[in-house]
Amino acid sequence: MLDKGLSFSSIKIHDSAISAYYNTEPPIFSYPKLKQHLRGAKNLRPPRRSPTPAWDLNFVLEKLTRSSFEPAATADIKFLSWKTAFLLAITSARRISELYALMAVEPFITFYPDRVSLGTNPSFMPKVIYNVALNQTTE
Repeated sequence: MLDKGLSFSSIKIHDSAISAYYNTEPPIFSYPKLKQHLRGAKNLRPPRRSPTPAWDLNFVLEKLTRSSFEPAATADIKFLSWKTAFLLAITSARRISELYALMAVEPFITFYPDRVSLGTNPSFMPKVIYNVALNQTTE
Protein backbone atom coordinates (compact mmCIF):
# COMPACT_ATOMS: atom_id res chain seq x y z
CA MET A 1 0.00 0.00 0.00
CA LEU A 2 2.90 2.33 0.69
CA ASP A 3 4.25 1.69 -2.80
CA LYS A 4 0.92 2.94 -4.19
CA GLY A 5 1.39 6.26 -2.36
CA LEU A 6 -1.39 5.78 0.20
CA SER A 7 -1.29 7.92 3.32
CA PHE A 8 -1.09 6.40 6.80
CA SER A 9 -4.76 7.19 7.46
CA SER A 10 -5.73 5.31 4.27
CA ILE A 11 -3.70 2.32 5.43
CA LYS A 12 -5.47 2.44 8.81
CA ILE A 13 -8.84 2.41 7.00
CA HIS A 14 -7.75 -0.72 5.11
CA ASP A 15 -6.60 -2.19 8.43
CA SER A 16 -10.06 -1.60 9.94
CA ALA A 17 -11.84 -3.07 6.92
CA ILE A 18 -9.68 -6.20 6.91
CA SER A 19 -10.03 -6.62 10.68
CA ALA A 20 -13.82 -6.24 10.48
CA TYR A 21 -14.06 -8.75 7.62
CA TYR A 22 -11.95 -11.46 9.26
CA ASN A 23 -13.06 -10.73 12.85
CA THR A 24 -10.30 -12.84 14.45
CA GLU A 25 -9.27 -12.99 18.07
CA PRO A 26 -6.78 -11.39 18.59
CA PRO A 27 -7.33 -8.89 15.76
CA ILE A 28 -5.09 -9.47 12.74
CA PHE A 29 -3.26 -6.15 13.03
CA SER A 30 -2.35 -6.72 16.68
CA TYR A 31 0.28 -9.30 15.68
CA PRO A 32 3.81 -7.97 16.38
CA LYS A 33 5.04 -8.04 12.75
CA LEU A 34 1.95 -6.24 11.46
CA LYS A 35 2.09 -3.69 14.30
CA GLN A 36 5.74 -3.07 13.39
CA HIS A 37 4.73 -2.63 9.74
CA LEU A 38 2.07 -0.05 10.72
CA ARG A 39 4.56 1.84 12.87
CA GLY A 40 6.97 1.90 9.92
CA ALA A 41 4.19 3.12 7.62
CA LYS A 42 3.40 5.90 10.06
CA ASN A 43 7.07 6.92 10.15
CA LEU A 44 7.37 6.86 6.37
CA ARG A 45 4.12 8.75 5.77
CA PRO A 46 3.36 10.69 8.96
CA PRO A 47 -0.15 12.15 9.22
CA ARG A 48 -0.29 15.77 8.04
CA ARG A 49 -2.40 18.37 9.73
CA SER A 50 -3.34 21.58 8.06
CA PRO A 51 -2.03 24.54 9.99
CA THR A 52 -4.59 26.71 11.68
CA PRO A 53 -5.32 29.62 9.37
CA ALA A 54 -3.71 32.86 10.45
CA TRP A 55 -6.00 35.64 11.56
CA ASP A 56 -5.48 39.21 12.66
CA LEU A 57 -7.07 40.28 15.96
CA ASN A 58 -6.90 43.98 15.04
CA PHE A 59 -8.75 43.27 11.78
CA VAL A 60 -11.52 41.41 13.63
CA LEU A 61 -11.83 44.09 16.33
CA GLU A 62 -12.04 46.78 13.64
CA LYS A 63 -14.86 44.85 11.92
CA LEU A 64 -16.72 44.62 15.25
CA THR A 65 -16.94 48.43 15.32
CA ARG A 66 -18.74 48.60 11.96
CA SER A 67 -22.40 49.51 11.48
CA SER A 68 -23.67 45.93 11.85
CA PHE A 69 -22.33 45.84 15.42
CA GLU A 70 -22.49 49.47 16.53
CA PRO A 71 -24.13 51.27 18.18
CA ALA A 72 -25.21 48.46 20.48
CA ALA A 73 -28.60 50.08 21.13
CA THR A 74 -29.62 49.70 17.47
CA ALA A 75 -27.60 46.61 16.46
CA ASP A 76 -29.44 43.44 15.47
CA ILE A 77 -29.49 40.94 18.37
CA LYS A 78 -27.76 38.30 16.20
CA PHE A 79 -24.74 40.55 15.55
CA LEU A 80 -24.67 41.77 19.14
CA SER A 81 -24.69 38.14 20.34
CA TRP A 82 -21.81 37.26 17.98
CA LYS A 83 -19.82 40.23 19.19
CA THR A 84 -20.45 39.43 22.85
CA ALA A 85 -19.56 35.75 22.42
CA PHE A 86 -16.35 36.59 20.54
CA LEU A 87 -15.21 39.21 23.04
CA LEU A 88 -16.01 36.90 25.97
CA ALA A 89 -14.09 34.03 24.36
CA ILE A 90 -11.05 36.12 23.38
CA THR A 91 -10.73 37.89 26.74
CA SER A 92 -11.49 35.01 29.11
CA ALA A 93 -9.23 32.35 27.52
CA ARG A 94 -11.70 29.66 28.54
CA ARG A 95 -12.39 26.29 26.97
CA ILE A 96 -15.47 26.04 24.77
CA SER A 97 -17.15 23.77 27.33
CA GLU A 98 -16.56 26.35 30.07
CA LEU A 99 -18.09 29.10 27.93
CA TYR A 100 -21.05 26.85 27.14
CA ALA A 101 -21.63 26.26 30.88
CA LEU A 102 -22.08 29.99 31.58
CA MET A 103 -25.61 30.76 32.67
CA ALA A 104 -27.38 33.99 31.67
CA VAL A 105 -30.35 33.54 34.03
CA GLU A 106 -30.97 34.46 37.64
CA PRO A 107 -29.21 33.83 40.03
CA PHE A 108 -26.15 33.24 37.82
CA ILE A 109 -26.14 36.64 36.13
CA THR A 110 -25.45 39.89 37.96
CA PHE A 111 -25.56 43.34 36.37
CA TYR A 112 -23.29 46.08 37.68
CA PRO A 113 -23.03 49.66 36.39
CA ASP A 114 -19.78 48.89 34.56
CA ARG A 115 -19.89 45.11 33.93
CA VAL A 116 -21.90 41.90 33.92
CA SER A 117 -20.98 38.79 35.90
CA LEU A 118 -21.91 35.30 34.66
CA GLY A 119 -21.76 32.15 36.77
CA THR A 120 -21.40 28.57 35.56
CA ASN A 121 -23.99 25.85 35.75
CA PRO A 122 -23.46 24.16 39.17
CA SER A 123 -23.59 20.69 37.58
CA PHE A 124 -20.81 21.57 35.11
CA MET A 125 -17.59 19.56 35.49
CA PRO A 126 -14.62 21.13 33.67
CA LYS A 127 -12.28 18.96 31.61
CA VAL A 128 -9.44 19.83 33.96
CA ILE A 129 -10.68 20.11 37.52
CA TYR A 130 -8.99 22.77 39.56
CA ASN A 131 -10.42 24.80 42.42
CA VAL A 132 -10.47 28.06 40.50
CA ALA A 133 -12.64 26.60 37.70
CA LEU A 134 -15.38 25.24 39.93
CA ASN A 135 -18.31 27.66 40.30
CA GLN A 136 -16.20 30.57 39.10
CA THR A 137 -17.84 33.68 37.67
CA THR A 138 -16.77 35.40 34.47
CA GLU A 139 -16.87 39.17 34.24
